[in-house]
Amino acid sequence: MVITEPDYSGPPQAIGELAVRADFPQCALGAYIDIRGFAGVVVEIVHQSIKVRSPEGITQRFNSYRLKTLCTPPERIEPVPTTLNIDRPRRETAPKPALSKPAARPRIHIATPDFAAPVRPINDYASRSDFPRCAYGRHVDVVGYRGVVVEIVKGSLKIQTLTGSTRSYNGEALRKLYGKG
Repeated sequence: MVITEPDYSGPPQAIGELAVRADFPQCALGAYIDIRGFAGVVVEIVHQSIKVRSPEGITQRFNSYRLKTLCTPPERIEPVPTTLNIDRPRRETAPKPALSKPAARPRIHIATPDFAAPVRPINDYASRSDFPRCAYGRHVDVVGYRGVVVEIVKGSLKIQTLTGSTRSYNGEALRKLYGKG
């Protein structure tokens, strides 16, 4: 069957509304539809394709199986519940102890650094055996960057300036560069 006088009256119907029906594509014959921006009337069904003619006279063919795939929601397959075989004896296993992380050391941060203390070069501290701990709270100079060591995190020195900016320096790198020996 072929529609020779298509009816373009009214707004086009989304193809998804028809593609979900069991009688698709036959139910679309003669319908004014919209297929993702291309609007027209289904004028003919050829095998499993539909011919759609726009109001401007342009005719396009669309595969009905592909339209069903693109325009219908996917089927939801419910998972099959698994059952245990009761005939087979179960092995008793001891519960595994929970692995716990060692407690992290609390971070100690100097909230109000003493910038009035005399400035000493980092060389004075980097050669000591207790470096970087010995530099904690001290007013230091690292190649022109002056500030107080306000925190030591994983071997890195956090140095805060009078203006409030902070830089981190790796303790091992400072020891190699500025330590004597």
